Amino acid sequence: MPLFVVTGAHGFIGTNIVEKILTAAPEELGFANGRPSRFSNFEENQQERGCSVIATDLPDSINRINARRFLGSVRYQYVDYEKLIAHLESLEKKPDLVIHNGACSSTTETNPEIFQKLNLGYSQALWEYCARNNIPFIYASSAATYGDGRFGFSDKKEDCNKYVSLNLYGKSKLDFDLWVLKQKETPPTWFGLRYFNVFGQFESHKGGQASMVYHGYNQAVRTGKIKLFESNTSEYAHGEQLRDFVYIDDLVDITMELIRISLARIENKSSYLISENGLFLNIGRGVAESWNNLAQEVFSSLSIPESIEYIPMPDNIIRQYQNYTCADLSTLRSLGIQHEFKSLKAGVIKYVQKHLMRGQ
Repeated sequence: MPLFVVTGAHGFIGTNIVEKILTAAPEELGFANGRPSRFSNFEENQQERGCSVIATDLPDSINRINARRFLGSVRYQYVDYEKLIAHLESLEKKPDLVIHNGACSSTTETNPEIFQKLNLGYSQALWEYCARNNIPFIYASSAATYGDGRFGFSDKKEDCNKYVSLNLYGKSKLDFDLWVLKQKETPPTWFGLRYFNVFGQFESHKGGQASMVYHGYNQAVRTGKIKLFESNTSEYAHGEQLRDFVYIDDLVDITMELIRISLARIENKSSYLISENGLFLNIGRGVAESWNNLAQEVFSSLSIPESIEYIPMPDNIIRQYQNYTCADLSTLRSLGIQHEFKSLKAGVIKYVQKHLMRGQ
């Protein structure tokens, strides 16, 4: 039975990745001897044989509704994050691949020790475990590594040293990326995924860090209006700051393709050979759209009139605010991944009508 490790498994991105793995037939992810069937729904098929997941997250995450989607499945095992590596070392069968999404993702956290422990030290320990045991490693970096965007959004390795992050979260992600480049011992294949503005189902636990689609939906339903930040610069009108918004399903689909590439490289399949063990990859749509446009799509998905109110930007983010982000997808496309991303409109409609209206 194929075995994956997923950290941050009860978080926003982790929940979506775990659900995809547990509902996929093994051959969909590149396993030659997998079951020749597709599972259509996790809740209905959780006792079927397929892929298995060893999951970890912070202790209090076990109480989230996200965790309850999987607890009790015979193919899902939860391990405390501080005991994970010791547990993995004790296994007779090593994992086929590690997906590391666990981190402190707060852009307003100001305690550097939290980032040192969770985002840097823990990531280094997992990297070293995968390198020792010849296990492919896919981990979450962030578009926050690019800072204010003045140096562009290239994910090429040679460009990493020029970036200056705007907050401790972005710095922790960039620090790990730079550490990775110095390592002589590496996993057989690794990808550092620089996520842009991701939105979608299972993010409600993030509170203030949840996407503006989530908050905009709730504001619009309650009050009939959506609040956006005023601009902090004369370069952009209120609400016209630009971000690369990407729907979670696109991120998950690309992650599954990277799993297939990683497993194929282990088997030396020429169609998936890349010239180096690892790459940083931007995960965005390569399209920058305004907050005003996002709000308009939320109103449209609800079929209610548009009403936007602009409010002052809080002091704790005004100096670290990214007014523009847009993914350069050239490295992703160089791998032969021609994934067609959902438009902002399509992603918002699916999220609002299929998930938020149903309480997810």
